[in-house]
Amino acid sequence: MNSIERQQMIMDKLNDKGSVRIADLTKELDVSRETLRKDIAELGRQGKLQVIRGGAVLNKPVNETIYNQRLQQNLAEKQLIAQNAVKLITEGDSVFVGNGTTAALVATAIKTQGFNNLVVITTSINVLKALEDADPIQVVLLGGGLRRIEGSLSGPLTLANIDGIFCDIGFFGSGGVSVDRGVTNHYFSEIEVDKKMMQHCRIKVLLADHSKFTKMNPFRTASIEDYDIILSDRGLDDATISSMQKLNVKVIV
Repeated sequence: MNSIERQQMIMDKLNDKGSVRIADLTKELDVSRETLRKDIAELGRQGKLQVIRGGAVLNKPVNETIYNQRLQQNLAEKQLIAQNAVKLITEGDSVFVGNGTTAALVATAIKTQGFNNLVVITTSINVLKALEDADPIQVVLLGGGLRRIEGSLSGPLTLANIDGIFCDIGFFGSGGVSVDRGVTNHYFSEIEVDKKMMQHCRIKVLLADHSKFTKMNPFRTASIEDYDIILSDRGLDDATISSMQKLNVKVIV
């Protein structure tokens, strides 16, 4: 594991728990205390965390969530992606809506659209909240372990529950996207859920604003060609769009 991967895992644990201890990280990552001190110091210099004796904490309180901060990034583009997403849904469909800020906006758009006969299946508490008072829509929350900082459910229980779930269309979030390397994310347990749920969706849709195409995370979810449709925004360059279309993927911006 290189320094970038270690630092990403440190941030994942921080985002999940709000604090980390070097003593715990040495066991989990199987590296020396000195190596971890250097990683934490570097993340501190980048302004991503606050270094404390024996570990680190987030710069802001956990309830001032990273999720809410991410929701505000490229918000207009994400809202437009969500509006295009609901155009792909037909009355009577069963719909999977995954984790992430854009996925939650898809749920809000579904509610605004006023569907009367829809089943929405999700692993996201934020999607559940968006649809909790949308009476005509049947909402199914897959069980699992809660990642509080993200409001997401994952783990063995979630994977087991997917066995009996099949959807007409699924909307999947992303941490980073590359035409060559595919879709990557930073939380391994959530990736396993997406991988399995993709096998249970007739149409698979990737939600990715243009900024995701400049990022790469440690763990790979799928190849670009594993998706049927990619929803992005006009900030995505023509060369990238063309490269994905050559893989027989429909791109909507």
